[in-house]
Amino acid sequence: MLKSNKFNFVYCAAVSALAVGLAITPANALPGQSVKTVLSWAKTKPQLPTLTYSDEVHSYNGTKGKLHFYAGVTAQNGTVTHEGITISGDSSFKFTKKSARVVKLIQNIYNANIGNDFQKSRYVTKIGRDQFYRGQNYAYIAAEVQGGTNLRIITLNSLQGEINNARYCQTHQCDL
Repeated sequence: MLKSNKFNFVYCAAVSALAVGLAITPANALPGQSVKTVLSWAKTKPQLPTLTYSDEVHSYNGTKGKLHFYAGVTAQNGTVTHEGITISGDSSFKFTKKSARVVKLIQNIYNANIGNDFQKSRYVTKIGRDQFYRGQNYAYIAAEVQGGTNLRIITLNSLQGEINNARYCQTHQCDL
């Protein structure tokens, strides 16, 4: 009987600690989540700019210093389809898996799990300027863009569609 009570006490303490930990851990807004979740999360991240909606490109975006952040959406109050970070004006900064600065930035914006997922992701292909990577949880598209470098985070199930679209745009006129 004493061992049973001790087990229940330890079990309850562990479950309580887990519940408290989950309650105080900030949400990591990522593709697949609601716009409301992403906007609330972005407000808690001091390194991110204030995000405003652009009907023209169907995204929430903003710039703070050299960092531009955006979240593509299905509709103004819909689901986030992808998120991106662009760093401009720093030619030494490139979104590569081997860069400790890149992994640290991703960890600071999201968390260690996302930073590590990108760092351990598998290179898939390069099409034009885009390099495609498959992680365990998300897929990533890194590209050198005019005046900077960009990383897009997408869901795993949209990776093949993004690759197909990039291939199509290699031989056809596409709006960027």
